[in-house]
Amino acid sequence: MNIYNDDCISFMKNMPDNSVDFTITDIPYDAVNRKSNGLRNLDKRHADILTFDLPIFLNRVYSITKNNIVIFCGKEQFSEIFSFFANKQGTVRPLVWEKSNPSPMNGQYVYLSGVEMAVWFKKKGSKAFNAYCKNTVFKHPNGRGKFHPTEKNHTLLKELILDNTNVGDIVFDPCFGSGSHLLVAKQLNRKFIGCEINKSYFDVAKNRLNFQL
Repeated sequence: MNIYNDDCISFMKNMPDNSVDFTITDIPYDAVNRKSNGLRNLDKRHADILTFDLPIFLNRVYSITKNNIVIFCGKEQFSEIFSFFANKQGTVRPLVWEKSNPSPMNGQYVYLSGVEMAVWFKKKGSKAFNAYCKNTVFKHPNGRGKFHPTEKNHTLLKELILDNTNVGDIVFDPCFGSGSHLLVAKQLNRKFIGCEINKSYFDVAKNRLNFQL
């Protein structure tokens, strides 16, 4: 099982260029620690945030990925990530996950945040895309959050992995949290590799991947 309890940037520095076919990840962001109109705050992997350097992260992800990349991110990070890939050789698109059941935790007296953003990038020369004339808006319910507060909907992850990989391809997640991306990759007969700095989440992911929960 190719999963590691390690800092993502340190880990990727030791990975060869073009060593994975597809990178899909949900990176740490600190904007969720702000006050949320009387409802509980969401703290997403705060240990990761302390050591996370976005420019270095993006450069390493770009170097080690052979074909396509999907990065879920906070609103404050989106423009920087999109601009980074827009200046590389390839095709970049904004992806939108539209939730049919947005969580009320992000505000009682404001519009609910019913979408999450991601950046999709396809390297020049990559032929790894199995969809045809597909919309960039994905409509799926919110994730269950059973193992991690920002766990993604598994049907959404399945759709993204099927669109961007083939059986036997290597799927990489450098910030895998409770392991949902890797779990879905395994279920779809993709190889996988990943790292997670938080030991508690790493242990949860290890158990899920062992027992296919």
